[in-house]
Amino acid sequence: MFEKVFRKEDAQKAVEILQKSIKESLESSEEKLKISISDDLKKEIASKYDIELLRQEMKTLEIEFKKEIDVVRKEIEITRLEFRKDLRIAVIILIAIIVILNQNSLELLAKLVGIVK
Repeated sequence: MFEKVFRKEDAQKAVEILQKSIKESLESSEEKLKISISDDLKKEIASKYDIELLRQEMKTLEIEFKKEIDVVRKEIEITRLEFRKDLRIAVIILIAIIVILNQNSLELLAKLVGIVK
């Protein structure tokens, strides 16, 4: 077709130039597509740095949780000791009331102490 409009040599040169231009255009488009895909993947995939940051945050949280657990354990231990103390006092008061109000228990207590034979 070019040969009808131009001379054969000119037509060949024009075709070569068009082929070269199309080839360069395709290569450029392919390179741009590769760069675009690479950029998109970099945005979506976590890097080693991101993973290391997450590990450090997890270690920090683990340490904080262990501290809080230790505080709760200490509070539970304090509460348990206070409860045992209060329970002892309540038992002593209950025994005292039973002894005071029950004549037989007074006699038994006296026998145990050795006041009455």
